[in-house]
This record gives sequence, C-alpha cells and structure tokens, in this order.
Amino acid sequence: MRIRYCWRCKMEVPMLEGEESIIASKLYSEGFKTLEKDRQKRFKKLLDYYNDLTGFGETEPNAIIHHFADMYGPDCENCGKPYRTDKAKYCASCGNKRKMKKLFLDDVRTIEMIYDKSMESEFDIVQTYEEFVGYIKENGLPNYISFDNDLGLNKNGIVALDGLACAKWLVYESGLDLRNLEFKVHSANPVASEQIKGLLNNYIKHLKTTE
Repeated sequence: MRIRYCWRCKMEVPMLEGEESIIASKLYSEGFKTLEKDRQKRFKKLLDYYNDLTGFGETEPNAIIHHFADMYGPDCENCGKPYRTDKAKYCASCGNKRKMKKLFLDDVRTIEMIYDKSMESEFDIVQTYEEFVGYIKENGLPNYISFDNDLGLNKNGIVALDGLACAKWLVYESGLDLRNLEFKVHSANPVASEQIKGLLNNYIKHLKTTE
C-alpha cells in the first residue's frame, strides 16, 4: 500500500499494490453475489479489508476499485501526481512532457563500453529478463532500448532468459504500442542480434502499415 493521487477522488488516497489489489478485486466480485440490497452490507468485506489495511475510512466500494496503484503511470517528474496511465506522454495535471529514460539491457557491460560516457545519466540499467519486464511494467515503454542477448546464468545456475526473450515479450505479451520504439542491439552474438533486429523491425513495420 502507498499514498498516491487519485484522479477520480481529486485527492491523495491509500492505493493498493500487488496481492492487495488481487484480494480487493475478489472481495468486490463477491459483493455482487450477495442478496443484500444495502451497499454497505453487500460490500462489507471489501470495505473492512481496505479500511483495516489503510486506516482510511472509505465508504464507497466503487472508489476502492480505482485505488489500485498499478492502474496509473509513474509520478510526474514536475508536479508529483501520477500519469493517468503507464502509456501517457503528458501529465494531465501540469502538462509536463514525460521524460522517459533509455533502457540498457546487459549483465556485464557498462554504458560507457557502448556509448559515450556523457550519456550515462540518460540510461537505466537492467541485467535480467525479470528486471527488464518489471522495469517496463513499472515505468512504461522507454523511447529507446539497447539490447544485449546473452545474459549469463540465473540464480539456479541455468542459462538465463536472454535478450531475444525480452524482445519476444515486448512483441507477444506486453500489449504495448511499439510503433515509435527506437532500439539498438549491442550484443556480440551475431545470430541472436539478427533475430532481435528482425523480430522488432518486422513487428514495428507491421504496426505502421496497419495504422
């Protein structure tokens, strides 16, 4: 649970995260299965769960369903209110244009090994498939991604999911609009490099031709 600004309530409220949101959604669904006409009684389990967790004192069940932190984008760099969605390019409150960092996927290399050292502050670094997916789910799609392919071994000593797996997640699972994505493959693996480039270039081309 964390405090975030709610666009529906026009104020800061406690917002649920992860498993908290899943539990609240189940309790909300259960409320529709009861025969109680009184909304407070029908959704009592949901209201009690939310209020016991947050100490907020919410009385409107529908409001709780808008208090899921992952419904919104990251906080605006200018005013601190969340972007309305993770795809929003402008802040609905102050009009600030969202500053998206570039993403660097590599388990060994540093930024200056591929790009000029002066560009270090422009990138965030992720080293695994899990970090890659988690970063984009949390922050939205970067404008630019730099891909390595071979990402070493995972914590179990098994070959880790690689840069190609990350590219496949973007195309087949993320549901994100990749039309404006810029990328580079800096991997030393020539076969995988071509596979990543081919997959992303062909998919982006497909998206642009079906606009």
